[in-house]
Amino acid sequence: MLNLKSKIYGSLSILIITIIVLGFYGIYSLRKLSNDSKAIIKDNFLSIDYTFLMISELDKIDALNDSLKFHLERNENPDLVIIDSLAKHYFSFENLLKLQNNNITEIGESELVEKLKQSFSTYKLETKESNYYQKIHNRKKSKNYLQLMRNTISEIYNLNMKSILHKKKVAEKTSSEVISIMSIISFVSLVIIIFFVIRFPRYIVSPIVELTSKIKAISAKSFDQKIEFKSKDEIGSLTSAFNVMASRLMEYEEQHIDQLLFEKKRIESLVQGLNDGIILLDKEKKVILINSNALKILSLENLSILNKNISVLNKLSEKLNTISSQLLSNDKEIKQTEFYDHETDQYFNVDKIEIMQEKESSNKNEVKGIVIILKNVTLFKERDLAKTNLIATVSHELKTPISSVNLSLKLLNDFRLGTLNDDQKKLVESISLQNKKLLRVVNELLDYSQAETGKINLFIEQIDPTQIVDLAASALMILLSEKEIELKLELMKNPPLIRADKEKSVWILVNILTNAIRYSPQKSQILIEMVRLDNFIKYSVIDHGSGISQVDIENIFKKFVKSDNKKGTGLGLSIAKEMVESQGGKIWVMSEINNGSQFYFTLPIA
Repeated sequence: MLNLKSKIYGSLSILIITIIVLGFYGIYSLRKLSNDSKAIIKDNFLSIDYTFLMISELDKIDALNDSLKFHLERNENPDLVIIDSLAKHYFSFENLLKLQNNNITEIGESELVEKLKQSFSTYKLETKESNYYQKIHNRKKSKNYLQLMRNTISEIYNLNMKSILHKKKVAEKTSSEVISIMSIISFVSLVIIIFFVIRFPRYIVSPIVELTSKIKAISAKSFDQKIEFKSKDEIGSLTSAFNVMASRLMEYEEQHIDQLLFEKKRIESLVQGLNDGIILLDKEKKVILINSNALKILSLENLSILNKNISVLNKLSEKLNTISSQLLSNDKEIKQTEFYDHETDQYFNVDKIEIMQEKESSNKNEVKGIVIILKNVTLFKERDLAKTNLIATVSHELKTPISSVNLSLKLLNDFRLGTLNDDQKKLVESISLQNKKLLRVVNELLDYSQAETGKINLFIEQIDPTQIVDLAASALMILLSEKEIELKLELMKNPPLIRADKEKSVWILVNILTNAIRYSPQKSQILIEMVRLDNFIKYSVIDHGSGISQVDIENIFKKFVKSDNKKGTGLGLSIAKEMVESQGGKIWVMSEINNGSQFYFTLPIA
């Protein structure tokens, strides 16, 4: 009995032979039609084209001769332009006549071309003599030669047209024969192909369909599958191998199910034993594992939540809704958040860890699951608050002795207490300068402690945004003049009012401008721009200083962070950020090393 390979080869061979016969005959017929068409174009089309061009040249020659006749009758000298043009058309006609002589394909065409040559030679001689020697006496005779040439060209045209019509009929006859024979061959081929299409695939497809359904059942963990198909070809061997595989999988499943259950229980025990709350989601964001700490933190105890989508559970827990709306949003940059539990008066830090797996079809990774970790950070928050309170207390206590030092320095400068020599004056000035720096640090620490505790006292009112620029610029005129820096302003005309704290907003701009002045070179320029951006007024401070590296830009608004070559406490921009955001705005920076910096912040329009 033939195997499946022989059956397929035999069926395909019959189809291939049928297609080859049909294709070869089609190619032969198309080539024959193509040759007939080429014959029409090659043998006759050029001759017809030449006849049209020669008639056109004769008309132009005749017109030019008439123009010469007009001048000669009026006893005028012939126009040299006309004579040159006439010579060109004579030359062009002679070239066309040569081309036609080289393209003779029909019987009798050679005699007509020779006749045309003689007529043109005679016409050319007659017109030349009549124009220059006999003055127009032989004009009628030249016209007869002209008409004779036209008649000869018409005969050449008619001869080629008859040949085209004849060859067209031959091509049409060939086409009809090809269509008839191709129709018969196509019908026979179609019958053969339909027979194999109906008969052969059924033999192959039926066991494959059954095999597919059984494989799907095995994929669903149903291993008790068997295919009843008896055949001695490859399909029979395939079904036998499948039956063996199914029985082996059944044995393997029975042997390993206990081990898998043990591993699953061990992982669950490990997760349940962790002090932090753990939630494990699959790629469809369904809960596949959650420990008791997470249930307690999110108030989900005594609820059946496994294999449920987290969007459904959000309705059952306000805390879960708070963290999932942030962590599981479309913003992939959000990896961490925190929330405060009012019921237990505790703080929790929430981390998101994505479980990635590389796709087999590409090198890209896809998310297979998400782990959410709820970590109790109440102790750290309390320590941080204690640190903030300590900073506030110490800073507040330091202001009194600093004020006393300032008062003592003023008294030392009072001449009523006695005059100071030059060295003493320099010493007092140095102490005064250092005392001012110390006072600035203390004030920044106080502002920082307010920002940390969220107790920034804001007096929100509707103000003109240009007032902020004017007040900030006035406060820094001395610093600008010391470094001879030009302050350029590009402000809006008739800007809308903004909702902001005037004092805090001026402080923000002064802080940014102070940094710009500090790191700008002598006799440089600082630009302040003010434009509208949607529902905000955007302030820009652009300098030409040393710039900021990309590493520093990422941390520049963090507390106590500053570059190695920068002076200060590292609190100014951190406090500015807190003040801007507390008023509903945003602050950011763009910079490159040695290319200056551009600081921006926005305040909402009233």
